[in-house]
Amino acid sequence: LGLGVGSAPPSPSSAPPRVDADTLVLGIETSCDDTGAAVVTGDGRVLGEALASQVEIHERWGGVVPNLARDAHERAIDAVVAEALRRAGIDDPSRLSAVAVTVGPGLTMCLRVGVVAAQELSAKHALPIVPVHHMEAHALVARLAAGTTRCRFPFLALLVSGGHNQLILARGIGNYVILGSTLDDALGEAYDKTARLLGLNVGGGGGPALEALAREGDDASYKFPVPLRRRKDCDFSYAGLKTAVRLAIERDLGVGGVGADDGAFTKVYSRGGDSEEEEDEEEVDSDEDSNSSATTTTTRRRLPSPEEEDAATRRTRANIAASFQRVAVTHLTERTSRAVEWANDLLDDGETLSCVVVAGGVASNAVVRERLSEVASRCALPLVTPPPRWCVDNGVMVAWAGVERLALGLSEAPCTEAQVAASPSSANRRDVPTFPRWPLGERDDRATGHVKSAKTARIAAPLTGAGGDGSARFPGVVAPGVVEA
Repeated sequence: LGLGVGSAPPSPSSAPPRVDADTLVLGIETSCDDTGAAVVTGDGRVLGEALASQVEIHERWGGVVPNLARDAHERAIDAVVAEALRRAGIDDPSRLSAVAVTVGPGLTMCLRVGVVAAQELSAKHALPIVPVHHMEAHALVARLAAGTTRCRFPFLALLVSGGHNQLILARGIGNYVILGSTLDDALGEAYDKTARLLGLNVGGGGGPALEALAREGDDASYKFPVPLRRRKDCDFSYAGLKTAVRLAIERDLGVGGVGADDGAFTKVYSRGGDSEEEEDEEEVDSDEDSNSSATTTTTRRRLPSPEEEDAATRRTRANIAASFQRVAVTHLTERTSRAVEWANDLLDDGETLSCVVVAGGVASNAVVRERLSEVASRCALPLVTPPPRWCVDNGVMVAWAGVERLALGLSEAPCTEAQVAASPSSANRRDVPTFPRWPLGERDDRATGHVKSAKTARIAAPLTGAGGDGSARFPGVVAPGVVEA
């Protein structure tokens, strides 16, 4: 069970510490481009939280630049932790019961910043340290938000963000079955790339920018193909849809090189045409950079800014955005509906799903929430979504995951001064355990598997819970739902 973050692994023979209203856990999150910290009690009260965003840093690059993200984390981490503690009314960190920190998956150099900070706090104040899986934290924060009764195990979780698309059956802490995942792009990534193709300002995120533009458009204007309809599984694919959108932009907005009279393009993507039920991903070249015979090379030009464009151009952009969003979310709902069936097949006699959880950055999208609420309703299940600010990466989700794991005895012994003695900036840079590629659980036999990258090196063993096999030996924690001090 030990990940080497603390000075010693959890003891399988020792009872876990008492976790209750007096328990105080600090959570630290630095897996990508947000520096987050929060203090949460054992009964689910959020005492203080702080977040430093890096939106302005990465906006000009069109995506997260790892070394810039690391540098920003290093500049912000001390102030963010101090602010979370101040808001929680904790003037002495030794009052904390434990410190929890995201150790993976994520960007190695970013994860390292958070782990170093957590280890130093652990050593200085003799605090147990709880290693946290980033995606488990996204799933478990729904239990903090909705309460552990409404969101009890087992439940189905859709984890959807810029880098992840997973449908999982959550059976307990550290006990997850992956029912489906993305074969190429995650939905958040597809939103971001489509927003950039449409020339939107993605400083506040491509997803919110595209969602706002889509409100002005007609979502039936473009008959983009719904991905993977011939494959009756729970996996996702957005590369082909993204290609279809790019071709539409090239043709109707004059950016790129598809001719307006291209027959192959018109047959599949022209506005109007066949019903959506007859469209299929297999008709589309899913390689965004392919040199298909349907394209020709011309001089590319940029889209006009909102101030420069005329009403017709604005309407076309809005229609493309709305049509993309309709199809992207339809794909999400179809896979989620099937995942409910698959999850029910895996339950033991007498077990029932408590709810459908939707978490991760894209869960803040209003259209995603509305359509998935309809899916959950058809399945006679409540939909649970964390508040939007807890859908993005944040310290609250890490702190709460730390609470849940602490209650099961899954903390590691406090770090020693010797363990953290080497300066992270020195030539003798100490080894810090991080897990950038870390599966949340075992994959269901019916799932295709993740094929975006064929690389398998340095993939950590799947997450486990108490006892090493995902089984819970202890009752865990109880939270009534969101109670913010």
